[in-house]
Amino acid sequence: MSSRLLWAFLGCVLAQPALAISLLTYNADGDCSCSSNWNISLPLVAAQGREVMYLQPDIITFVEIPQPYTYQMTNFVNAFLPGFYAATNSRGDGFLTSVTLSRYPILSSASYLHGTSLTAFGASGHNFTRDLFQTTISVPGFPQPLDVFSTHLKATSSATSSNSTTYTDGLRRSAEAAAISNWFVTFYLPTNGGRPYTLSGDLNEDIARPGANYVSGHPIETLTSLPTGLRLTTPVNPISGSELTDDIQSTLDIRFDYILPCGLLYSNILSSQVFRTDLLSPVPPGLNANDCIVASDHLPVFMVFANPYDVPFRLLSIGVTNPVVTITWQSTAGRNYRVDASSNLRTWSPVATNLLATGPALSFTTDSATAPRFFRVYRAP
Repeated sequence: MSSRLLWAFLGCVLAQPALAISLLTYNADGDCSCSSNWNISLPLVAAQGREVMYLQPDIITFVEIPQPYTYQMTNFVNAFLPGFYAATNSRGDGFLTSVTLSRYPILSSASYLHGTSLTAFGASGHNFTRDLFQTTISVPGFPQPLDVFSTHLKATSSATSSNSTTYTDGLRRSAEAAAISNWFVTFYLPTNGGRPYTLSGDLNEDIARPGANYVSGHPIETLTSLPTGLRLTTPVNPISGSELTDDIQSTLDIRFDYILPCGLLYSNILSSQVFRTDLLSPVPPGLNANDCIVASDHLPVFMVFANPYDVPFRLLSIGVTNPVVTITWQSTAGRNYRVDASSNLRTWSPVATNLLATGPALSFTTDSATAPRFFRVYRAP
């Protein structure tokens, strides 16, 4: 916590410490391990564990966790991320599902759109394959909870029959993206109370390389359209400069995995990367060079955001009309402030709490008959 002595007579203003929050999205390739119960002794699970221990993300959105074995996330957390919270109630397709892990308390989680008809969104006769999974997280220093959404859009470009040249999966991806966008605009955004939010996961299309054997419905463009408030990001591997995330076990030639933050978080991106271990030299302790290949056919995407609410504030004026002192400082509407007083700059006592700001400046007036007296202003999280 930083402090600044403003006057020899009247104390110091204390700013909330800066806080960064990091998000990792990872396709866990669960379809390769369902038969093995997805336990932490599996090579791919252990490799994922080593990666997350190294990166230390605050929040992880996993897709392709084997749905019958989500209970194994308790063992995963205990082994690799002790103290983390888990939300495992995403509704998948019966085989694969989503899981969110968080360093910070999870307030609630909910599944949306599972099984929803896609007819109204251009894919007649089809339903939403998996779901849109929401986890609401209490982040220190955020006056509002953070809503973390994840999804896994319809996969593959398989033909409708063995001799068909008609491909419906691209159409279904587009419809699922339209359903998500419609949900954001008509349900979530009008009621979210200004909370920050992100959407991440495996979108099964590359905005720069749409599929060659079907007509793309441009799902990523739909998700990042102006009404949703979501922004497109393009993290790259810091060594290779490549944004590709799939398939590291075969031909790495496409980017399926995305983090789409809202505008508030987008403007506070500190860093981002596509993470892979095989390019690290030397390989850091705790990692194996081939962990990225063993762990999954997808590479994880990692992003760090500055706390958008940690805006420095300063003293605007000090007025003394014996024996009344008036202190005015910069404020943010909706934030609470506290004023402390001291006679020796060592022992402090609150003189006013829960001072709610309604505009860009806030004032406090008190009796200062006792001399000397020092004041400080603290901005609550």
